Amino acid sequence: MSTDFTVWVGAIMTIGAFSYLFKENQFYKGVEHIYVGVAAGYTIVMGYSNIVAKVWQPVTQKGQVLVLVPFSIGLLLFAPFVSSQYRWVRRIPLAFITGIGAGLTIRTAVLQQLIRQIDASIVPINSIDSLIIILGVVVVLCYFFFTLGSNPAVKGPAEAGKWVMMVMFGAAFGNAVMGRISLLIGRAQFMFGDWIHLIKQ
Repeated sequence: MSTDFTVWVGAIMTIGAFSYLFKENQFYKGVEHIYVGVAAGYTIVMGYSNIVAKVWQPVTQKGQVLVLVPFSIGLLLFAPFVSSQYRWVRRIPLAFITGIGAGLTIRTAVLQQLIRQIDASIVPINSIDSLIIILGVVVVLCYFFFTLGSNPAVKGPAEAGKWVMMVMFGAAFGNAVMGRISLLIGRAQFMFGDWIHLIKQ
Protein backbone atom coordinates (compact mmCIF):
# COMPACT_ATOMS: atom_id res chain seq x y z
CA MET A 1 0.00 0.00 0.00
CA SER A 2 0.95 3.60 -0.47
CA THR A 3 2.61 5.53 2.35
CA ASP A 4 1.61 8.92 0.93
CA PHE A 5 -0.91 10.69 3.18
CA THR A 6 -2.56 12.55 0.28
CA VAL A 7 -3.14 9.25 -1.57
CA TRP A 8 -4.84 7.83 1.53
CA VAL A 9 -7.07 10.90 1.78
CA GLY A 10 -8.05 10.59 -1.88
CA ALA A 11 -8.75 6.86 -1.49
CA ILE A 12 -10.94 7.36 1.60
CA MET A 13 -12.87 10.14 -0.14
CA THR A 14 -13.36 7.91 -3.18
CA ILE A 15 -14.67 5.03 -1.05
CA GLY A 16 -17.02 7.42 0.72
CA ALA A 17 -18.36 8.77 -2.57
CA PHE A 18 -18.91 5.27 -3.99
CA SER A 19 -20.64 4.13 -0.79
CA TYR A 20 -23.71 5.98 -2.04
CA LEU A 21 -24.13 3.22 -4.63
CA PHE A 22 -25.33 0.91 -1.83
CA LYS A 23 -27.44 3.47 0.00
CA GLU A 24 -27.19 6.93 1.49
CA ASN A 25 -25.14 6.83 4.67
CA GLN A 26 -23.30 9.09 7.11
CA PHE A 27 -19.92 8.32 5.52
CA TYR A 28 -21.16 9.59 2.15
CA LYS A 29 -22.76 12.67 3.74
CA GLY A 30 -19.47 13.47 5.48
CA VAL A 31 -17.53 13.21 2.20
CA GLU A 32 -20.17 15.33 0.49
CA HIS A 33 -19.89 18.07 3.11
CA ILE A 34 -16.09 17.99 2.92
CA TYR A 35 -16.25 18.33 -0.87
CA VAL A 36 -18.63 21.29 -0.70
CA GLY A 37 -16.52 22.93 2.01
CA VAL A 38 -13.28 22.49 0.07
CA ALA A 39 -14.94 23.86 -3.07
CA ALA A 40 -16.19 26.91 -1.16
CA GLY A 41 -12.76 27.47 0.36
CA TYR A 42 -11.09 27.13 -3.03
CA THR A 43 -13.53 29.69 -4.48
CA ILE A 44 -12.69 32.17 -1.71
CA VAL A 45 -8.94 31.70 -2.22
CA MET A 46 -9.29 32.14 -5.99
CA GLY A 47 -11.37 35.26 -5.46
CA TYR A 48 -8.73 36.72 -3.17
CA SER A 49 -5.97 35.81 -5.65
CA ASN A 50 -7.89 37.51 -8.46
CA ILE A 51 -8.30 40.69 -6.40
CA VAL A 52 -4.58 40.76 -5.63
CA ALA A 53 -3.47 39.96 -9.21
CA LYS A 54 -6.04 42.01 -11.13
CA VAL A 55 -6.75 44.96 -8.80
CA TRP A 56 -4.16 45.47 -6.05
CA GLN A 57 -0.99 44.85 -8.06
CA PRO A 58 -2.06 46.83 -11.18
CA VAL A 59 -3.06 49.82 -9.00
CA THR A 60 -0.09 49.84 -6.62
CA GLN A 61 2.68 48.66 -8.95
CA LYS A 62 1.59 49.84 -12.41
CA GLY A 63 -0.62 52.80 -11.58
CA GLN A 64 -3.59 51.44 -13.54
CA VAL A 65 -6.35 53.16 -11.59
CA LEU A 66 -9.02 52.39 -14.19
CA VAL A 67 -9.29 48.83 -12.86
CA LEU A 68 -10.97 50.35 -9.81
CA VAL A 69 -14.06 51.04 -11.94
CA PRO A 70 -15.06 47.38 -12.54
CA PHE A 71 -13.87 46.54 -9.02
CA SER A 72 -16.22 49.16 -7.57
CA ILE A 73 -19.10 47.85 -9.68
CA GLY A 74 -18.39 44.37 -8.41
CA LEU A 75 -18.44 45.57 -4.80
CA LEU A 76 -22.03 46.77 -5.32
CA LEU A 77 -23.08 43.11 -5.36
CA PHE A 78 -22.49 43.08 -1.59
CA ALA A 79 -24.75 46.08 -0.93
CA PRO A 80 -27.64 43.97 0.48
CA PHE A 81 -25.28 42.64 3.17
CA VAL A 82 -24.64 46.20 4.36
CA SER A 83 -28.28 47.18 4.71
CA SER A 84 -31.58 45.94 3.27
CA GLN A 85 -32.42 49.45 2.07
CA TYR A 86 -29.50 49.26 -0.39
CA ARG A 87 -30.75 46.03 -1.93
CA TRP A 88 -31.66 47.83 -5.18
CA VAL A 89 -27.99 48.79 -5.73
CA ARG A 90 -27.24 45.15 -6.60
CA ARG A 91 -29.23 45.57 -9.82
CA ILE A 92 -26.48 47.74 -11.35
CA PRO A 93 -23.71 45.08 -11.43
CA LEU A 94 -26.27 42.37 -12.24
CA ALA A 95 -27.30 44.39 -15.30
CA PHE A 96 -23.67 44.54 -16.44
CA ILE A 97 -23.15 40.81 -15.82
CA THR A 98 -26.38 39.84 -17.61
CA GLY A 99 -25.78 42.14 -20.57
CA ILE A 100 -22.16 41.15 -21.14
CA GLY A 101 -22.97 37.47 -20.58
CA ALA A 102 -25.87 37.57 -23.04
CA GLY A 103 -23.72 39.32 -25.65
CA LEU A 104 -20.91 36.79 -25.36
CA THR A 105 -23.35 33.87 -25.37
CA ILE A 106 -25.23 35.08 -28.44
CA ARG A 107 -21.98 35.69 -30.32
CA THR A 108 -20.67 32.24 -29.43
CA ALA A 109 -23.98 30.56 -30.27
CA VAL A 110 -24.19 32.23 -33.68
CA LEU A 111 -20.56 31.45 -34.44
CA GLN A 112 -20.52 27.84 -33.25
CA GLN A 113 -24.07 26.66 -33.93
CA LEU A 114 -24.83 28.52 -37.14
CA ILE A 115 -21.75 29.72 -39.03
CA ARG A 116 -19.50 26.78 -38.15
CA GLN A 117 -22.31 24.30 -38.86
CA ILE A 118 -22.97 25.85 -42.27
CA ASP A 119 -19.25 25.92 -43.03
CA ALA A 120 -18.86 22.26 -42.05
CA SER A 121 -21.82 21.28 -44.25
CA ILE A 122 -20.38 22.89 -47.40
CA VAL A 123 -18.04 20.15 -48.58
CA PRO A 124 -16.98 19.05 -52.08
CA ILE A 125 -18.67 15.86 -53.29
CA ASN A 126 -15.51 13.85 -53.84
CA SER A 127 -16.14 10.89 -51.52
CA ILE A 128 -18.92 8.78 -50.08
CA ASP A 129 -18.42 10.49 -46.72
CA SER A 130 -19.08 13.91 -48.22
CA LEU A 131 -22.19 12.61 -49.95
CA ILE A 132 -23.52 11.15 -46.69
CA ILE A 133 -22.91 14.47 -44.91
CA ILE A 134 -24.76 16.45 -47.57
CA LEU A 135 -27.69 14.03 -47.73
CA GLY A 136 -27.89 13.96 -43.94
CA VAL A 137 -28.04 17.76 -43.75
CA VAL A 138 -30.72 17.92 -46.47
CA VAL A 139 -33.03 15.30 -44.91
CA VAL A 140 -32.67 16.83 -41.42
CA LEU A 141 -33.61 20.23 -42.84
CA CYS A 142 -36.62 18.60 -44.51
CA TYR A 143 -37.75 17.37 -41.11
CA PHE A 144 -38.02 20.99 -39.94
CA PHE A 145 -40.04 22.18 -42.95
CA PHE A 146 -43.27 22.15 -40.93
CA THR A 147 -45.19 24.24 -43.46
CA LEU A 148 -44.59 21.56 -46.12
CA GLY A 149 -45.17 18.58 -43.85
CA SER A 150 -48.12 17.28 -45.86
CA ASN A 151 -46.20 17.43 -49.14
CA PRO A 152 -45.28 13.88 -50.28
CA ALA A 153 -41.98 15.15 -51.68
CA VAL A 154 -40.94 16.28 -48.19
CA LYS A 155 -42.54 13.55 -46.07
CA GLY A 156 -40.09 10.79 -47.08
CA PRO A 157 -36.91 12.84 -46.57
CA ALA A 158 -38.35 14.20 -43.30
CA GLU A 159 -38.75 10.64 -42.00
CA ALA A 160 -35.14 9.91 -43.01
CA GLY A 161 -34.08 13.11 -41.24
CA LYS A 162 -35.71 11.89 -38.04
CA TRP A 163 -33.63 8.70 -38.20
CA VAL A 164 -30.46 10.67 -38.89
CA MET A 165 -31.10 12.75 -35.77
CA MET A 166 -31.80 9.62 -33.73
CA VAL A 167 -28.42 8.22 -34.78
CA MET A 168 -26.77 11.51 -33.81
CA PHE A 169 -28.49 11.56 -30.42
CA GLY A 170 -27.43 7.96 -29.82
CA ALA A 171 -23.83 8.77 -30.71
CA ALA A 172 -23.88 11.80 -28.39
CA PHE A 173 -25.29 9.69 -25.55
CA GLY A 174 -22.68 7.00 -26.17
CA ASN A 175 -19.96 9.63 -26.07
CA ALA A 176 -21.29 10.90 -22.73
CA VAL A 177 -21.32 7.36 -21.32
CA MET A 178 -17.75 6.80 -22.55
CA GLY A 179 -16.68 9.97 -20.75
CA ARG A 180 -18.21 8.78 -17.47
CA ILE A 181 -16.64 5.34 -17.89
CA SER A 182 -13.23 6.92 -18.48
CA LEU A 183 -13.65 8.81 -15.18
CA LEU A 184 -14.51 5.53 -13.45
CA ILE A 185 -11.44 3.87 -14.99
CA GLY A 186 -9.30 6.75 -13.74
CA ARG A 187 -10.60 6.26 -10.19
CA ALA A 188 -10.03 2.49 -10.43
CA GLN A 189 -6.46 3.05 -11.60
CA PHE A 190 -5.91 5.41 -8.68
CA MET A 191 -7.37 2.98 -6.13
CA PHE A 192 -5.71 -0.22 -7.39
CA GLY A 193 -2.53 1.39 -8.70
CA ASP A 194 -1.54 4.39 -6.60
CA TRP A 195 -3.16 3.22 -3.35
CA ILE A 196 -2.89 -0.56 -2.93
CA HIS A 197 -0.48 -1.28 -5.82
CA LEU A 198 -2.41 -4.24 -7.29
CA ILE A 199 -1.81 -3.00 -10.85
CA LYS A 200 1.27 -1.41 -12.37
CA GLN A 201 1.02 2.13 -13.68
